[in-house]
Amino acid sequence: CDGLNSLKEFTSMLVCDEQEEKCMFSCCHLCSHNFDNNIMKNVINSTKRIQWFQWILQDGKTKKIQFDDTINQCLLTLKGKIEPFLNHVFIKRQPAAFFEKMKIIPNDEIICIQVDFSENFRLCMQNAVQNSYYSQDAVSLFTTYVWYAGGGESFVYISNNLTHDKYCVNASIDNLLERLTQRFQHLQQIHIFSDGSSQQFKQKFLFRNVCRLSQQHKVDLSWHYFATSHGKGVVDAVGGTLKRLVHCAIMSGERCTSAADFVKIAQSKTNTINVMELTQDCIDKSKGQLEQLFKATKSVPETKKIHSIKALQNNSIEYGYYS
Repeated sequence: CDGLNSLKEFTSMLVCDEQEEKCMFSCCHLCSHNFDNNIMKNVINSTKRIQWFQWILQDGKTKKIQFDDTINQCLLTLKGKIEPFLNHVFIKRQPAAFFEKMKIIPNDEIICIQVDFSENFRLCMQNAVQNSYYSQDAVSLFTTYVWYAGGGESFVYISNNLTHDKYCVNASIDNLLERLTQRFQHLQQIHIFSDGSSQQFKQKFLFRNVCRLSQQHKVDLSWHYFATSHGKGVVDAVGGTLKRLVHCAIMSGERCTSAADFVKIAQSKTNTINVMELTQDCIDKSKGQLEQLFKATKSVPETKKIHSIKALQNNSIEYGYYS
């Protein structure tokens, strides 16, 4: 069957139009039976036993399990996954296409930002004793990249605080927006893109804070979430590059024991990445501003399905299942 040669062919065989929401959300009556008509009916011997592998969640761990059953049972298992598969493909493509569109906006009124937390950097030492390996401190990196008319820049916030919580996110974003609004006098819209981590970004507290930040900085602010496992981007390269530069400096004998040391070394090694320290005082100030506000924050239904929010007036948001 030609439709099983690749995922692209498989997807196009299942629906009338891959760009149509109804088709990809399994609400189109014209293509609702495509799997049966194009695959199930082409099986010659449905009772023949075959082996296949499937990823299964067992005891809280995802494992690759081998199954031994009939072709018919294999296809029925596959059929049961069609709806969430098509949904995921559509959700994956829409924010990605919108993201690429926003990156090439040719004016100073709109800015596109991607943000993410890089993996914590362990503060090692070149000539350390063996036992120190198990007691090394670390710093967190909040990486951002900004696209604007005619170019782009990266900003990285380094902190001794490793919680990656909503207060760290706010302190970093608040500082970044302050810099951008001062620099771009005609700025009207900011679109922020990130992965859908519930601890860091996709949560009711950030939804509420987007409204506050929009009012504070006097810009139309929107936040968009990539589909699960599709949030990689230039910010990962920025974080990796910065950690490599600092690690090489440490291996050359430089001393790095805190976020302040990390920033100092990084600034001496590169001028293409804006590196700043996010102090605990800034995070505490952020917590003081938001703690009472967050206590009165209301939950948003179907938060996991949301992939786009926009701040409106009166502390409310508009949300959608894709950008």
